Amino acid sequence: MKKKVTIRDIANQLGLSAMTVSLALRDHPRISAPTKERIRAAMKELNYEPNQVARALATGKSNLIGVIVPNSSDPYYAEVIRAIEDAASAAGYHVLLANGSYEMERYTERVKDMIALHMRGIIAAPPFISEKPKLPSFWQNLLHSDFDVVLINRQLKPPIFHQVAADYMDGVRMVVEKLAELGHKRVAYISGQPAMLPIRQRLAAFKRWAKKYDFDDDPKLFQYAELSFHGGYEAGQQLWATLKKKPTAVVTFSDVVAVGLLRFLEVTGVAIPGEVSVASFDGTAVSEFTHKPLTTVYTPMYEIGRQAFDLLLGGMKNKFQAPQNVILPVELKLRESIGAAPNVLKKTRLKSARVR
Repeated sequence: MKKKVTIRDIANQLGLSAMTVSLALRDHPRISAPTKERIRAAMKELNYEPNQVARALATGKSNLIGVIVPNSSDPYYAEVIRAIEDAASAAGYHVLLANGSYEMERYTERVKDMIALHMRGIIAAPPFISEKPKLPSFWQNLLHSDFDVVLINRQLKPPIFHQVAADYMDGVRMVVEKLAELGHKRVAYISGQPAMLPIRQRLAAFKRWAKKYDFDDDPKLFQYAELSFHGGYEAGQQLWATLKKKPTAVVTFSDVVAVGLLRFLEVTGVAIPGEVSVASFDGTAVSEFTHKPLTTVYTPMYEIGRQAFDLLLGGMKNKFQAPQNVILPVELKLRESIGAAPNVLKKTRLKSARVR
């Protein structure tokens, strides 16, 4: 396969620095007209084709959009990204993807990089963004600029950027109501980083619904975990080490974390769902292929990505459009990882034995 010609190849042929060639592509006044002409001739000779980023730097215009997520290897975001890329390609746009991490400072730096590369707009899931009065200064400034931003999985009230998210609050209700219906009262909850707005919102919703259904009010039933298989395993260890009276059900904020928890329970010899039921959120493909298929709140990941791009495209065409707030419905997928609470099972068996 023929190697693609780069700026460095042109620089080497002409005995110039790559920076000089890059500046010439941007028509920088520091580069003389004769040098620019030499570079153009070399580009033609070598069949140099500037990539989208180089073209954007040269012209100050692009058909590039930026997508910045905390972790693109997360199955949830992988599906969202696939949808954005499909929609962007159909509309004649290209996607530049960046991992922003879960640290707001690093995430903000990635956004600044995108702006410097003349993106038409960005789709982002900032880790610690909060309501308007608490917005970091950079995001406050971005709010008052003409740069288009769409947030995914961020439910700000009122919306200050375009935003699209799943109705996680309703998903929490579904999970709690189902567990209550199955007789569970001692339910643990494994949450993510408490500094993240959607994580805080979901945790608060769980506590509200748990109180309504008179679940055990024990602070030790709440545990935090990093978003990984290992994080779920460790959270399970912590719960079982600190709780004398074990939970009859555990809800995790992510399928990925639930997989780690299931592994811990399996290794520990805990029967699922006979002793402990497990439910989670997201509905990623992994939830179907655990040793006990996971009950999970399915979120329309692909639709979130598609609608996020549609909002961005609409914002780019109509600069004065008021911030749109799109909330997509979720669905509780009932699988083998949840069942009746142990005390309910015991009563059912006793009743069955008496009937015989």
